[in-house]
Amino acid sequence: MSGNRPGVESPQHSRPTVTPKRINVAISPEMVRALENVITREGITLTEALRRLVGYGDFVYRAIKEGGEQLTVTGPDGTREVILL
Repeated sequence: MSGNRPGVESPQHSRPTVTPKRINVAISPEMVRALENVITREGITLTEALRRLVGYGDFVYRAIKEGGEQLTVTGPDGTREVILL
């Protein structure tokens, strides 16, 4: 066990402190339904659903736009390519 205080990482494992930002935005009914879908399926809060969806979107965006990667989704009906415009 390290001598660090609980919740404080040692310097070699430290990450920059990020202060959360509060935002107030208007979203479409489709976005509300997407959030409600995640909330219902995962049993999580609105805030956590929003965090997850933004994180997923960031992952997809970076993979395609910044990494030049091809993203595909495979399911029972076949495989589809995800294209960002």
